[in-house]
Amino acid sequence: MTDTIMPSFNVAEREGSLIGRLLAGYGELELEMAACAMAANNEDLDMVIKKLFSTRGEYKRIVVGDKLMKQQFEAAKLGKTYTRTIKNMHFCREVRNQYAHCNWHHTASEGLSFIDLERVAKWPRRVIRLTRYRRPLSVELLERQEVYFRYVQKCFWHLAEAYKIKIGAILNNPLWPRPATVARPPKYLPFK
Repeated sequence: MTDTIMPSFNVAEREGSLIGRLLAGYGELELEMAACAMAANNEDLDMVIKKLFSTRGEYKRIVVGDKLMKQQFEAAKLGKTYTRTIKNMHFCREVRNQYAHCNWHHTASEGLSFIDLERVAKWPRRVIRLTRYRRPLSVELLERQEVYFRYVQKCFWHLAEAYKIKIGAILNNPLWPRPATVARPPKYLPFK
């Protein structure tokens, strides 16, 4: 067995790989959101990057991004798709944060689970045993979450391109049509 800071992932390798992609992939979603903000702000990369990424915290970055582009997307008659995409981005943020701020737990009988430490810290009850607050995961659920992250990425691609088409910046020959809706997966599984 490899000496690692994440011993649960020695046993749950597939789950660990998927979780790693979700955690790292969230940064890609933020960059796709920045591309939409650039489209709505005359491709001003410097301004968008500095406003978005000088802001600490994922929630605040989405709020700043929203302020940078919502009005423009609504004026281009893309408001409904835009609003849905931002809501979906918030969901991806919640999934990312529960994994970024947690402790991992694995047993042979239950498999991999996690303890969302930020959530536990907000509970009014006294914390005595962390394992009491564990949330189970499965490869299938993590794969569904990754598919959902990819869907949100494609929504951002579509929005940036659709905005440029609406304002006449590019020809109406879309490379990124609006993706088919993907059902939002749960954040975690219930215990049986």
